[in-house]
Amino acid sequence: MSNSIIPAASTDASADALSLEIAKLTQLLDQERARRRDFELRNVILESFVQSHASSGFETAIAPFRWLRHVLAPRGAGTEHLIPWQDLEPVESAEHRPGSVWQATGADPQFVLPLALPAGWVRIELHLSGQSRGRSEIHIDTGSGFHAGECLERFCWSELLRDELFVRLPRPVRAIRLDPVDCAGQFCIEKFTVRPVPGPQALMQAMLRKLKLLSAYRCFGASLLRGLGLLARGQFGKVFGKIFKGLPDSRRLDADGDAARAAYAAWRRQRELTDADRAKLRQEAAALANPPLISIIMPVYNTPETYLVRALDSVVRQTYPNWELCIADDASSAKYVEKLLKKYAAADSRIHVTRLAKNGGISAASNAALATAKGDYIALLDHDDELAEHALSSVARTIVAHPEADMIYTDEDKLEMDDRHADPFFKPDWTPDYFLTCMYTCHLGVYRTVLAKKLGGFRSEFDTAQDYDLALRIIGQVQNEERAKDRIGGGEATRIRHIPDVLYHWRKLPGSTATDHTAKPKAARTAIRAAQSYLDLVNRPGEVGPGPSPGLQRVRYKIQGNPKVSIVIPSAGRTTTIRGETTTFISHCVRSIRQKSTWKNYEVLVVDNDDMSSELQKELDDLGVVRVSFTAPFNLSAKLNLGAVKADGDFLLLLNDDIEVITPDWIECMLEHAQWPEVGVVGAKLLFPDGRLQHAGVTLLEGKPYHHFYRWPGHEPGYFGSHMLTRNYSAVTGACIMVRNDLYQETGGFDEAFPLNFNDIDFCLKLRDRGFRIVYSPYAQLYHFESVSKSGCYPEEIEAFMRRWGTKYFVDPFYSPHLATDAIDYRIATMNQSAK
Repeated sequence: MSNSIIPAASTDASADALSLEIAKLTQLLDQERARRRDFELRNVILESFVQSHASSGFETAIAPFRWLRHVLAPRGAGTEHLIPWQDLEPVESAEHRPGSVWQATGADPQFVLPLALPAGWVRIELHLSGQSRGRSEIHIDTGSGFHAGECLERFCWSELLRDELFVRLPRPVRAIRLDPVDCAGQFCIEKFTVRPVPGPQALMQAMLRKLKLLSAYRCFGASLLRGLGLLARGQFGKVFGKIFKGLPDSRRLDADGDAARAAYAAWRRQRELTDADRAKLRQEAAALANPPLISIIMPVYNTPETYLVRALDSVVRQTYPNWELCIADDASSAKYVEKLLKKYAAADSRIHVTRLAKNGGISAASNAALATAKGDYIALLDHDDELAEHALSSVARTIVAHPEADMIYTDEDKLEMDDRHADPFFKPDWTPDYFLTCMYTCHLGVYRTVLAKKLGGFRSEFDTAQDYDLALRIIGQVQNEERAKDRIGGGEATRIRHIPDVLYHWRKLPGSTATDHTAKPKAARTAIRAAQSYLDLVNRPGEVGPGPSPGLQRVRYKIQGNPKVSIVIPSAGRTTTIRGETTTFISHCVRSIRQKSTWKNYEVLVVDNDDMSSELQKELDDLGVVRVSFTAPFNLSAKLNLGAVKADGDFLLLLNDDIEVITPDWIECMLEHAQWPEVGVVGAKLLFPDGRLQHAGVTLLEGKPYHHFYRWPGHEPGYFGSHMLTRNYSAVTGACIMVRNDLYQETGGFDEAFPLNFNDIDFCLKLRDRGFRIVYSPYAQLYHFESVSKSGCYPEEIEAFMRRWGTKYFVDPFYSPHLATDAIDYRIATMNQSAK
């Protein structure tokens, strides 16, 4: 059985020098081409202006009339004035008007619209449609050419874009550039208009739309009173600023925020507590036979008085009464702090205040508060944040329902400086691999008191990441205890509980990580040390380092031994053209594996239909492939199972034949996770050849499997960084998965009742049912020419899948019930959908 690897070609010093010189010349050539394009563009704009002025005549004499015309009927431009500039070819279409359908031939198609616009308000309408999905941009040229600093607006869209926005131009504009998509593909510009809007007309539009918004949000009266108050104080600029926010803008679709904020504002309004709700929660607490005592740990140091009062009040107004607030004042120098804390302690016997003699840091202060805690659980509250009114009611309910819980966490949002709620984080249920890349559980964090004290509380050497360090040690303790009981992972999941509700409000103060996660680089470094300490605690050899952006980290586990990987590829041997070369998918796939993979101990098994041409057979033989013949009627699951039986590797890597390797260490990136006993399947990040996203984990929406952000730009970070970080999902696509060989055989492999579709999702869910994790690695990256080698569609497969899993996974544990199930971009669900 051949396992030869084609060695990379060696390069001598002279070749390196030549390559470097060629690269420099290429760079100079690209710069010269860019200058030439800019020069040509300026000529187009200049010629347009010359023609416009030549045809108008008597400029000075008719200036007053031009001004009047501008006020009554301002002149703009539309789709018919767009000039195709780069990476564009027209496409004839019987369904659309001539000149509206285009083929983007590259990744940066551009239209130019020469148009003189004065400083002031402009109304832009853009309607796009097509299968090309991703990002559109509108740029302006105010005299120095087009550049990133003058990008007027960006839109992310999928299949259809309908947008209208009003923009105030700070300076006159002489041209506009429309970048309709950022990839190759066909699209239709149904409408693109740019029209200046006179100030009085813009003000009238703003007032009408603002009144409509205020009425919709049921805050007309209060806003009117505030506006009159501002006018009475002479703050006319502020009033006009608020009025103009009524104009539609894709960045500002609510009264004061953006589309996402508008959706979240609606979500919060729909869940506002009524007096009846409060009474019901208090009755529920009073009916508990043994209500748990919750000790809130709050270290305090020179907190701004307003925010300290808000934090204290958020505890006092809790609908659950069985709490104590354990405050440790870390020797605050601000005199009002001690006075204020004493006042609250005197007013409520549940508030206990300890004052440190000297400033010891956040861990020392937290430990001082922890020492006074008598509750069954501790809840961590920062001194300038706030709890939702029903936070402790929800926590107590969870403790009563799950007394085995050692750690509880909730969803959270941010509080802007003007007290608006923003940036909600609707979290997944316990996702252990995600937690090692960032402390996604964060606020509100609740821990069993006995366990926190047993582990020594907070460690000062981990100040700035002390909460993360404590949580990691508690999780490590839980995992070690579960492994000692020979449990794969089910016990751990029951002892770490998630409450899917926004119960914590994290204030965005200047300089805080709530405002900017890069604000405290020390915290990021300390978090890496905390995660490294966790690996030592659970005896997992590995190294934690910086992740894809500040505040995130990556764990690289050490691969144990030198396991053999059997790459099993089912193939029909179909021909194709890739980058101008005629080839077959299977030979292209195997060549990319042989040429790029850095892991050496592997074999490649190709399961074919025993009908390959002699030329293809010889090519595969030369590539050291083991051929396995499959002569039964088409059944992809059976094909894979046959290949797995013939494989003798420690791990199976099931791979489509329409795959091309991108990252050379892709096998290592999957092996480092697949080697652990609690991991069932590891999946990879798959991109289309044009760089679009094909797969970054599978989510079950109302029981059906979906790929989130499908066909979005490959660099899309995903919801709170999910695409960039190692994390857990309910399933991953079978186009590239790794599993231990013995586990595959023990589970029975792919179910042959699913001959084409859903066999991979079914396999993942079978393993999840047995307590195994499904891991997605963003660092194993491959191109996927999706489904080109598949044929046929079996409607009965989705019916069988839904009968088996649709009820159990109607709500995906790794996807919040507050997010939409009719969209693939993690948008907030409407009330009607949430009630399904």
